[in-house]
Amino acid sequence: MKHLLLLPLLCLCLGIHAQYDDDGIEDWTLPFDEEETAKPQHKEYKNAFWLQYSPTQYLGTNDLKTGANELAVGYSRWIQVLEEKPLFVEAGASMKYSFPRGDWGRCLRALTFRIPVNVTYKVYPWKDKDWAVAPYAGVSCRLIAMAKDCASAKTVNLIDDGDWKRAQVAWQAGVRFHVGRCFLGVSYSRDFPDKSSIPTTQECGIHLGCCF
Repeated sequence: MKHLLLLPLLCLCLGIHAQYDDDGIEDWTLPFDEEETAKPQHKEYKNAFWLQYSPTQYLGTNDLKTGANELAVGYSRWIQVLEEKPLFVEAGASMKYSFPRGDWGRCLRALTFRIPVNVTYKVYPWKDKDWAVAPYAGVSCRLIAMAKDCASAKTVNLIDDGDWKRAQVAWQAGVRFHVGRCFLGVSYSRDFPDKSSIPTTQECGIHLGCCF
């Protein structure tokens, strides 16, 4: 008799279990899909135009020192060496005009062309900002197209009438601070020691540029 009474109760429990196991019933567990946030990709530009100001010291014969202010305009092309690293080889060209700096030394006016080749590495302090610090170093070949001593009434051509050489080779190093397309940089350059190359120069520069 007891077994007969338990039978309807057992059927009721099985029916309730089947109802909640139906495929049409939605699962009450909350979906939680953990997705990895994509890392931002910094824009690497390939070209740049820049302007530079640099006080320069020229050392001629008999240790004659001449100071000049110089303004330059230049173009650079950056070639990325490693695909996953911001390491670049930079090549370009610049044109520089030198004019007298006060009464320090002889009165010098010169026009110079330079071809620099640098190795540059960019460091990004923040992943979510397109800001970078880019130290660089390299060598350059300089060609003096015109150099005149204008201290006297008669202008002296220092290349044709003097003992200045047209071509020199120098090394340079510096660092640039990039914010988006724009950058500000400081640099130092000096000729390699060569007694046959006159004049020898050394300069400190500050430059401002735009990438594209």
